Amino acid sequence: MKSPDTRIPARLQARLDIVKGLAIFRFALDRDFHFLSGQYATLWLTHHDRTIPRPYSIASSPSETRVLELYISKVEEGELTPSLWSREVLRNLKSGSPETSLSITGPRGRFLLERDDPRDLVFVGSGTGVAPFISMTRALNEEYLASPNNFRPRKIFIIHGARSARSLGYHRELERLAGESLREPGRRLSIVYLPTVSRAQFEPEWKGLKGRAESLFEDPPTEGSPLELEVTVRRMFQYLLRPETHAVYVCGHAGTVDNVAEALRHRGFKLNRDIKREKYYA
Repeated sequence: MKSPDTRIPARLQARLDIVKGLAIFRFALDRDFHFLSGQYATLWLTHHDRTIPRPYSIASSPSETRVLELYISKVEEGELTPSLWSREVLRNLKSGSPETSLSITGPRGRFLLERDDPRDLVFVGSGTGVAPFISMTRALNEEYLASPNNFRPRKIFIIHGARSARSLGYHRELERLAGESLREPGRRLSIVYLPTVSRAQFEPEWKGLKGRAESLFEDPPTEGSPLELEVTVRRMFQYLLRPETHAVYVCGHAGTVDNVAEALRHRGFKLNRDIKREKYYA
């Protein structure tokens, strides 16, 4: 079996820009790369004899063994991510210049679904923290499509918090899956997609949820209008979510992870048993 530290040569297959400094990267691999949804891979970039490693959660399904998909945000002061937007680096990668190369190691990480847990799932991702949930959702959907009648009935709430509506990566894919669940009420894998935007005041055209992802777990205001979408969702979660029936997975900014855990702790949820978490640090 391959060691997780054995480097696999990689080539940049595609970069899908979501907004400036935020993109989905797909890398073609020279050998099979086997992983579990929720794990991360380390990307190694060598440019002008300097090699920089950086771990990223995997967004692709484990069924894609020769293609690795990563959801990456450019960090201006970061050591690696600015290079992924460098014209010179991209030009060298496309031309196959020996001065610039990529490789992958891994997988690593224990942010995994518990396969024997029968509870419904709540995925909470902030920013690029949605990546492992994309992998998990894709894998579960593939499992369902392969054998719909034998799939154990399960509902997934996917909450994705982003600064702007335009930076909601995977919005179309998740909307499509949620739409399939609405069109097929008897679907054994039911997906509810709840995107929320924290800077909605700058996007008056956005009619969806407003605020940070963790705000949906706060107690609803007693005076709040039932017609306000945020109030409705918070009330739904207040009455619906119980540790006996739901397992919550949180990934992304440390503040989001800690705030969700704190809000649910008062409802009887316990870390590691009912709340699984993965923090991102810049």
